[in-house]
Amino acid sequence: MQSKMDHYAKRTLDFVERIGSLTDYDEICREIVEELEAFGFTSVTTMTLPGPGEEFADGMLLNTRPREYTDHYIEKNYVVRDPVVTELRHTVYPYSWSDVRERRDLSKEDSRIIDEGSEFDAREGLIIPIVTLSRSMSIFSPCGREPDLSQRARSAMEIIGIYSLQALKRSLIQRKRTDIVHTPLTVREREVLQWVAAGKSDDEIADILSIATCTVTSHVENAKMKLDAFKRTYAIVQAIRFGEISL
Repeated sequence: MQSKMDHYAKRTLDFVERIGSLTDYDEICREIVEELEAFGFTSVTTMTLPGPGEEFADGMLLNTRPREYTDHYIEKNYVVRDPVVTELRHTVYPYSWSDVRERRDLSKEDSRIIDEGSEFDAREGLIIPIVTLSRSMSIFSPCGREPDLSQRARSAMEIIGIYSLQALKRSLIQRKRTDIVHTPLTVREREVLQWVAAGKSDDEIADILSIATCTVTSHVENAKMKLDAFKRTYAIVQAIRFGEISL
């Protein structure tokens, strides 16, 4: 028994070390998929659950389930009535699909939603809720034909799920930052924005630079457009971020 416990612990800690060293999104996805296969899981969905007015796909971080099944799931809007998802209204602790069947008296339609997964080689799975104090919720949901659902495996999956989610989020945020481009500011625009960051008004900046106040305002507005900023405060943040000015 001890050796089995050591096996789960070693796999989990090794995974945490490997995933923590990766920054590329595709490499992270491959690492997650390969690790889950060792537990008998053939597919995984990792996402932030949509809030009011948000689309199901907007919060998707990783989904390796068949495209046909995913399209069908979205088309039927199953996310609002899938019993393995709505179970989250009752618990924030990890659970399996079979746990849901045992806990609740499911209707034929509810059971059918779960059973449809078996058509795509997913007869059983886990839901790992990952919550924040702001009450937002993400889930890590691996599934397969006959996955390991022992208590040790569930504990391992919770740790793997949390670290996978964090690695995916970091990678996607970094990718967005890298992909964002802006038109460089002119020397005068940088100069004006530097004074704005120092708390000077347009009139004060005009006096300092010996130019008209309307010219100062024009430079600020041009800088805002180049930095994709609607407000001056955000323009300052963006300018610092892109290295255009400093504090």
